[in-house]
Amino acid sequence: MLFPTSGREYSCPACRRPAAAVPEPAKPARLSFREQQIVALIRQAKTNKEIAYELCLVEGTVKEYLHRIFRKLAVTNRTELAMRSLHEVSISRPTQEQPCFERTG
Repeated sequence: MLFPTSGREYSCPACRRPAAAVPEPAKPARLSFREQQIVALIRQAKTNKEIAYELCLVEGTVKEYLHRIFRKLAVTNRTELAMRSLHEVSISRPTQEQPCFERTG
């Protein structure tokens, strides 16, 4: 807003501040192949223990992957992750599955 005065124009203090930088839109999160595998198993409602068994990991490693996935996708729980993953293009279902051992029985 400009204020006319004897030949000079002054602006209010709020107008003198530089415009706030507009943040760039967030880039879609890219998940690694292993992270995509974990998301696919989360969509199947698997527990951390079941995911660890299927991917030949320890449960703590699954928790670390989940923490990283939650941060990348800005989700707070497994349900939100499963719902969001259905709509995200960058979270595609892994194409190859390689079992680490043969199951019996």
